[in-house]
Amino acid sequence: MKIYSNRTSLFVAFLMVIWGTACKDFLEEETFTEYDPNEFLQDESGVDALLTGAYSAINITGYNMRNNYFILGEFPTDMTWETGGGLNRLVVPMIQFNWDASIGFFNGEYNGYYSAISRANNVLLVSRSLSDIPQETINKIEGEARFIRAFSYYMLHNLFGPTPIIEIPEGASLDEIEAIGKETPRATEEEYRAYVEADLLFAADNLEAGGFSSRGNKGNALALLTKFYLNNKEWQKAADVAQQVLGMDYTLYEDYTQLFSIEGEDNNEFIFRFECLLGSNQINVYMPHAFPPNYPIQNNWINFGAMFRTYTAFYETFEEQDIRRQLFVSEYVEIGNTEPTQLNRDSEGNPLDDVRSFKYLPDPNAIGQENGNDIPYIRLADIILTRAEALNEISGPTPEAIDLINQVRNRANATPITLAQYPDKESLRDFILAERGREFYSEGLRREDLIRHGKFIQQALDRGIAAEDYQVLYPLPQPQLDNNPNLEQNPGY
Repeated sequence: MKIYSNRTSLFVAFLMVIWGTACKDFLEEETFTEYDPNEFLQDESGVDALLTGAYSAINITGYNMRNNYFILGEFPTDMTWETGGGLNRLVVPMIQFNWDASIGFFNGEYNGYYSAISRANNVLLVSRSLSDIPQETINKIEGEARFIRAFSYYMLHNLFGPTPIIEIPEGASLDEIEAIGKETPRATEEEYRAYVEADLLFAADNLEAGGFSSRGNKGNALALLTKFYLNNKEWQKAADVAQQVLGMDYTLYEDYTQLFSIEGEDNNEFIFRFECLLGSNQINVYMPHAFPPNYPIQNNWINFGAMFRTYTAFYETFEEQDIRRQLFVSEYVEIGNTEPTQLNRDSEGNPLDDVRSFKYLPDPNAIGQENGNDIPYIRLADIILTRAEALNEISGPTPEAIDLINQVRNRANATPITLAQYPDKESLRDFILAERGREFYSEGLRREDLIRHGKFIQQALDRGIAAEDYQVLYPLPQPQLDNNPNLEQNPGY
């Protein structure tokens, strides 16, 4: 039998992450007598396979998209809510701010991103022992791994605040790796910021511009760094890095109504996206949740009992001519009826809070719940409005900030704004928050935007929900607290 290096142990650890409980039987079978992972890992394509596994752990597609973008990102906000189906029982606590550490959605997100971090760390350890591969290529591999790792910590921070930073020393045994996972305390805010910033700067410096927007590259590393600075209120850094991204080869897609459709997915506005493909494990399942009852759907589509609804007050923030409004259904004719069913207001003018977002237009070739629409996470419009927001926070309303906002509004055929309309920082800040809502509805950004603007709790109170200040962070999942005695729960929980 061959004797393997620590790199082999790391590869086995990677497989354990993927296969879970099956790894015990796998190890007992000793199948490595026929295959030397060292040879596999010395080849660039072999390392790329490890990277692919790491990317799969951060894909926000399928029900991960539903959970992240809607249940955690929009249902606790003034934008979207849900009724019906078996899902309702699970999401009512999220809508009503009655969540606690036992909620399964929290643990799912936590486990998913730490799985990605584990896989990215394995790629980094393997890459540092490669031979006969140019350093530039190794740096690119490490750049992608560090992009994945930074994205994972960024997402964890948005949900929970700083979490443990897991570093695996070279040569660590499997027992030592397990102990690190069970004993590492939470990072401080300063440690978190320095760590994620370093990863993204390395990725931006060592990855090329262009390429697939579903994999790390210079553009989306800088774009994620822009968002990182924005949500941490590092305004000058956000403005500066946003300007770098704006100087790259990205353009606003001309037709907003087709931007999220199958027809529009090959566009140059999506800076970082998650690809969806019918028949794969990366699909878009949004539309079955959006169809209203008895909506006339194609035979190859499906309409769920769980229904995602839009608040009337939010829908009515759009001007009549704003083409972004066209991606909502506010009335329709049910199967078997001739008169339209109203979703926005009833005959007496009362709000129904039942408008439906059709942002991800149904895939004509969908297979039941499976749609192939790609799912954006960062697009150019976000970076444009980020720079406008950062400039306003630095020096108040400026002609440049107004021009940036109007780039987004002009594409939507909304009325351009003027500097005279917004004489102070506070008024333009409020307008930018509202404009981000109109631009990014159904994209999972509303919660983080409201938190950054200090309005997340107040918007819940305004809707009659007994929210508490500490709920700007979600609780660390109870299974993680049970597994690691050095974890400290967020205040209030």
